[in-house]
Amino acid sequence: MMLETPFAPPKPSMERLEDRTFVPVSSLGTPEADGLIYLDAAYCDYIALGGIDQPSENGGEYYRFDVTKKDKLSGANFGLAQCTPGVTARFITDASEVVIDAKLRGAIVGMNHFCNRGVYGFDMLVGTGTDRRYSGGNMQMFVGTPEAMKDTMRVGEGLKEVQVNFPLYGGVQSVRFGFPADAKIACPTKRAYKAIAFYGSSITQGGCVGRPGNSYCNIVCRALDADCRNFGFSGSAMGEQVVAEYIGTRELSAFVMDYDYNSPSVEHLRETHRLFFETVRRLNPDLPIVIMTHVWTFEDRPEDFERVKIVKETYDAAIAAGDKNVYFIDGTDMFRGPMRDLCTVDALHPNDLGQLLMAREVYKTLVRAL
Repeated sequence: MMLETPFAPPKPSMERLEDRTFVPVSSLGTPEADGLIYLDAAYCDYIALGGIDQPSENGGEYYRFDVTKKDKLSGANFGLAQCTPGVTARFITDASEVVIDAKLRGAIVGMNHFCNRGVYGFDMLVGTGTDRRYSGGNMQMFVGTPEAMKDTMRVGEGLKEVQVNFPLYGGVQSVRFGFPADAKIACPTKRAYKAIAFYGSSITQGGCVGRPGNSYCNIVCRALDADCRNFGFSGSAMGEQVVAEYIGTRELSAFVMDYDYNSPSVEHLRETHRLFFETVRRLNPDLPIVIMTHVWTFEDRPEDFERVKIVKETYDAAIAAGDKNVYFIDGTDMFRGPMRDLCTVDALHPNDLGQLLMAREVYKTLVRAL
C-alpha cells in the first residue's frame, strides 16, 4: 500500500492580506460578559460561508437542501440534510485567539464506531489557497451541551485567514465567532475554483474520520482550494431524483458521483444510477462529472462485481453518447495490497487512512477534469 500523495505542493493565494479592507470588530457589535464581541457567521458580511446555501437566503437554517422543498426528501434525508459536512466559515483577522460559540440542533450522542470529534467537532485551519495548516488545540473537545458548545481557537499573531470546518454529522443551529474588542476583520481571499459537489453514502458524508477535515471530500477541496458541497447521506443515498435535480442546479466546478453503497439492491441501482447521472447532466451540460464505484474492503462478493458493472455502464453510455466531460474511477483497487484492513474501522467505513487514499485518487482525476 503506497502512501505517497499526488497533491501539488501547497501554494498560498496570490492576494495579499495587507491589501484587504479591514474593519474594527467594535464597529460590528458590542462586548458581551466575557469582553468579546461575537459575530454570527450566517449574517456577518465579513465571514464567508462555503459548502451550503447562505442561511439568510434559505429560511435562516444551515440546511444542505432547499428548505422550501424539505417535504420532497425521504424521511431519513429530511433529517440528515441538517448535518453540515463540507460547510466552512472563512475570514481574515489580526486576533491571536477566536472563540467558537456554537449551538447544535440536537443531543450529542456517541456513535460506537466514530469518535465524537469527527461527528460533532469543528476544525480550524490557518492559511490561504492550498497552503492551510491545522490550527486546533491538543485534545480540543468543544465541551458543553448542544445548546452551548464553546472553545477557543489559538490562531497565532499577525494577519491570517482562518477557515473553520463544520461538523460532519452534527446539525448546526447557529455559530458565532468571538473576537477581542480591539481586533480587526476582513473578507477572505477568493477560492481558486467554484464549489465541488459530492453525492453518496455515509462514506461521502465523512464516516468515520477523526475530525471533519480528514474526510476525503474535504481533503480534495483543501488540495484544490474549492468550497465543498457535500451531499453524503448516511445510509440513505438512494439516487433520488429530487437530489439529482438540486445538485444539477448548483453553481459548481465539478461533481463526484459516489453513489452505490446505499442502493438496497442491484436492481434498484440499475434503475437509478444512470438516471441520476443523466438528470445532473441535462441540467448542467458542461459540468465535469466523475463517476466512482465503491471501495472494496475485505471480501469480494458476487453482488459487488455486478454493482461495479452497473456503475461502469453509466460511464460507458455517456461516452458512447459523446459526453467529453465525464470521468471514471474504479474504487475496487484503492485499498488493495497488504494490510488493507487498516483502511477501515469496521470492514466498511474508511478511517482517516482510507479516506486519504480515496482523496488522492479523486484528486488525480479532478486535476485532469479541471
